[in-house]
Amino acid sequence: MILSKKYIHHFLIFLSAVFLFACKEHHRSFKPTTTVISGQITSAPELILSLQGMSTIKSALDASGKFSLSSELTEAGIYRIILADQSFYIYIEPGARISVTGDYRTLPESLMYKGDHAKENQYLVAYEKLKASIEPEDYGMFFTQSEAEFIKSVEYRTNRLYEDQQEYQKKNGTFDPLFEELLSDEVAFDAAVVKMNYPDYFRYFAPDSVLKLSDTYDSFLQNLDLDNDENLMVPAYRPFVSKFVEYKMAQDTSTQEATATGRKFNLIDKVFQSVKTAAYLNHNVMQDAIENSINEAAVWMPEYRKRQNDAEWLKMDEELFAARENLLKGKPAPTIRGLKLSGENISLATLKGKVLYIDVWASWCGPCLHELPYLEALQEKFKGNTNIAFVSVSVDEDKAAWRNMVKQKNMKGLQLLVPGGWNAEIIRDYSISGIPRFMIIGKDGNIINATAPRPSSSEIVRELEEALR
Repeated sequence: MILSKKYIHHFLIFLSAVFLFACKEHHRSFKPTTTVISGQITSAPELILSLQGMSTIKSALDASGKFSLSSELTEAGIYRIILADQSFYIYIEPGARISVTGDYRTLPESLMYKGDHAKENQYLVAYEKLKASIEPEDYGMFFTQSEAEFIKSVEYRTNRLYEDQQEYQKKNGTFDPLFEELLSDEVAFDAAVVKMNYPDYFRYFAPDSVLKLSDTYDSFLQNLDLDNDENLMVPAYRPFVSKFVEYKMAQDTSTQEATATGRKFNLIDKVFQSVKTAAYLNHNVMQDAIENSINEAAVWMPEYRKRQNDAEWLKMDEELFAARENLLKGKPAPTIRGLKLSGENISLATLKGKVLYIDVWASWCGPCLHELPYLEALQEKFKGNTNIAFVSVSVDEDKAAWRNMVKQKNMKGLQLLVPGGWNAEIIRDYSISGIPRFMIIGKDGNIINATAPRPSSSEIVRELEEALR
């Protein structure tokens, strides 16, 4: 077989990246060293800038957008600067002196770096732009490809990123070796996240199709530096290890009787020996439980307090749990008021004596619309049972869009629109951070499950039947 020059070129780029990733020699931890990041971001709507690494450091901007941040950093890595609703990456080695300027209105394109690592940081701007340009135009088509075509698509994307790094260095000079290593890791972990998302996204976009992965599909995990605290300074590593826990959980059917939180804690103990990585993952698991299964979080909170050795994350999760304790099973359900299709205002307190299954949704929410056929099937299953009411509460700001969607989908049950959109009382009172959100309220008006299973889940029928007893 004769190989084209283009093929050989791409292969060598990929091989060099793999070599860099597999043969790490650079330590990313340093003795505490004063690092200074300064500059000016004009037109900023807020006057507080945050530098996010293993912890968050904040700096004030003056009226013209000038700032100076000085800290005793110990970790080299790709940090993130956050300003209002904009953020961008910055490569820092402890002891560096870096100047960054830009206009908030045109970030990140307007970013200009001077001082240490200016070349590397200027490349991060180009890197993020390239990543955005090669994102799939149609995620449904992308994630419903056959396994072979999907892998080919991901590898094409990965090779584009590696090739771009090489071309940039030809024009601008070679990167700092540690930065090149970090960037190689970033690309590899990012590709791994995409590949781990494939089974879930395939089922989401093609619910009527069957996906059977080959026995070698997850071989991409074998050469990754999975358990290493230094990787926490690689942005894609954090979503990677979080997704890895979910991915392995889905493959493990040996302990299905255990709670999801308990299974995740056990998996972390089994796989991760690195102290900081384990602490980060334990924090993620607890935060997910608090936000999505508050009753389960209450059961596991004492165990979490024992296992979490990072004081900052423990404090954060304690505060989050305390803010949501009012949503635990048995607590009085906050009042929900809304507008019916008839134009009449109603409080759900008038339905006391019935079990309420509440769907918080919006006409613009794709995952919400995905659940509607399952919700209709659930309503059909309990048809004729006068002890249960199905209530759909929309947070649409556009009343016409709400009415049109209800009519178009022929939605059953009680339909309500709450005023305020995403600032509605129900969003605040029930600590809703994402939709769809489902809740079960008991006949006595008390909460049974403020983060109930979706209609498409296998648990919802059992939970509703228990609530009706």
